[in-house]
Amino acid sequence: MCKSCCNRLPRQYCHDCSTVLCEVCKGEGHLQQGHLVQPIKVAAEQRRKELGGKLGTLRDVMGEIQKKKTAIENISKSLRQKYRAVQQEYTAAELQLQEELSRSRKIFAASLGEVEKLNAQVLEEQTYLLNLAEVKVVSRCDYLTVRVRQSDIALLKDDGAGSDDEELDLRSSLSTQFQLQEPALVRMEHSKPLEVGHLTTNTYTVNTEDEKVGLENTFKGDSVGVAGPGGATGGAVRVSDDLYRDIDMVSALEDAACGSPGSFKSKSLDAGCESTAGASSGPPVCQFVKKMGCKGALPGMFNLPVSICVTHQGELLVADRGNCRVQIFNRKGLPREIRRNASIDNFVLSFFGADLPNLIPLSVAVTPQGLIGVTDNYDNSVKVYTMDGHYVACHKNQLIKPWGITAMPSGQFVVSDVEGGKLWCLAVDRNVGIVSYNRLCSAVRPKFVTCDAAGTVYFTQGLALNFEKQQNEAHLEGGFSIGSVGTDGQLGKQFSHFFSETEDFRCITGMCVDFNGDLLVTDSGRKEILQFPKEGGFNILIQEGLTCPVGVVATQKGQLLVLDCWDHCVKVYTYIHKRHSSTS
Repeated sequence: MCKSCCNRLPRQYCHDCSTVLCEVCKGEGHLQQGHLVQPIKVAAEQRRKELGGKLGTLRDVMGEIQKKKTAIENISKSLRQKYRAVQQEYTAAELQLQEELSRSRKIFAASLGEVEKLNAQVLEEQTYLLNLAEVKVVSRCDYLTVRVRQSDIALLKDDGAGSDDEELDLRSSLSTQFQLQEPALVRMEHSKPLEVGHLTTNTYTVNTEDEKVGLENTFKGDSVGVAGPGGATGGAVRVSDDLYRDIDMVSALEDAACGSPGSFKSKSLDAGCESTAGASSGPPVCQFVKKMGCKGALPGMFNLPVSICVTHQGELLVADRGNCRVQIFNRKGLPREIRRNASIDNFVLSFFGADLPNLIPLSVAVTPQGLIGVTDNYDNSVKVYTMDGHYVACHKNQLIKPWGITAMPSGQFVVSDVEGGKLWCLAVDRNVGIVSYNRLCSAVRPKFVTCDAAGTVYFTQGLALNFEKQQNEAHLEGGFSIGSVGTDGQLGKQFSHFFSETEDFRCITGMCVDFNGDLLVTDSGRKEILQFPKEGGFNILIQEGLTCPVGVVATQKGQLLVLDCWDHCVKVYTYIHKRHSSTS
């Protein structure tokens, strides 16, 4: 209604009074006073234009902010590259200094050898002369002894004949002095302690208005780098190939250090813990240590490994799908394997020339009691073995396509039936076999499962594809989201596909729970390892250096073991249990 008379519908708007008016009130009190009165529609359109102009200005400001954020990101990437280049220059200078020290040591050793050789020759010559004199003295003694034993007449007769020879004068013929070379070390005097180099920096100004802002042009001609004893070392330095060399399991499990993050150098050092939207921006959490195994069929080698787990005693289990076996590595790194158990059916098939059945493992888990559970893709069953590789039981009832398997603290196995849409709980006794089985819950294509210390089971749901797969391998299909269920069958915490405002799952291919109760997720689509702390939020632990991660496990030593399927190896990272998460 009109704000003046409150009887008629408003049709006009007074800009001076900021009120709506009817046609009668418009002429009575407002136009006579010289107010600006317009129809409501015209005034509203004018106001919309004003607001649209302000909105456009704000959008332009937002675009400028985004450009500046992009510029800051480019600067950060360039700085990381410069840090790495300077570190490599320092390493090259250090290696050069080590080579010079080694060369100096060789020259010193050769000089010392020459002195030793000269002294040995002098001493050998003197020893030879003494030996000759000794022979002469011994001969003279024998001669005189014979003379003494002669008869009196013969002895006197010889004396009369003047047959005695003059006495030997050996003392005058032997040299009493000779020269030797005495070695001594003359140390080089250094006015300052020996150092490889020192860091020099230049102050520079960055203009964020530049669309292609970066440090490439800024550092041209600058002296930022490591200055060695002979000046600054420049040029590109080749990274050593030994960083990702193949090593054996012995040194991998026993010598992988978990100390200071600055003790290691890897790809993840630069971007593995880089902050993203919703993720923490703390110090690096995981850094590459070493690589275990390579592609092959020998013990300690892998061919398309698909699952990994660790026992409480520190033994490592890897489901080696391409080689149709499960490899077990003890604490000393000695491998043993589990293959399909022999039976009379194998003998009959081999007699008729048919292909023998194989164990095609999809997932592996171990209970605290030392029972190994394996899901077998060959006959769609769950097989149970002891740690010594002895066959215990096989279960197929009501299973259509068993895939993931995990062990609960109570000693039971939880198996996911990806096509049946259920999670099953199996109770196993090493002497009896499968004691009981019951349905834990239903889900949409549950595939990968893991369990925490409280018995809560996390499972992936949905179907997500890794579009970069090369051979259409079914085991590279992962989950779309994550759900959880308690021991009582009640559903718990859920992680939707978009776990953050700007982050989502691509292809979940493995999970585990660390000793703090945080959920670790491998995403082969993102090629990353994600951490979801109990308090909420998420962290990106490893962001680079992975080809196709399909499994992850945290050890009590502070290590993170990541199974890389397409790289056919296990990659070891440091894992610092700290809280750096922030809610998204």
